[in-house]
Amino acid sequence: PAYIVFISDGGVGSSSEIESLLVEASGSPVFWQFVGIGGSNYGILEHLDNMSGRVIDNCNFFALDDLHDISDSELYDRLLGEFPDWLQLARREGIISG
Repeated sequence: PAYIVFISDGGVGSSSEIESLLVEASGSPVFWQFVGIGGSNYGILEHLDNMSGRVIDNCNFFALDDLHDISDSELYDRLLGEFPDWLQLARREGIISG
């Protein structure tokens, strides 16, 4: 499986295209972790985790508006927060083996 981290300071456009691509990719062995930095309008990124029509939930979002106020441990916990659940669902659905 692949784990992708996408970091953005907001202003992400093409919402319908992004949503469509993530729905299409939901049956693939790829998990997307979106991180918003800078306290801006994150747009579609904030709603990706709640999209319908996916085989399984294949993405997560969290805002990290002040990188200097978070410990390394908390950062890694947040980055990997939903990944174990995705691994379990992906195995159950036959998207990944093992």
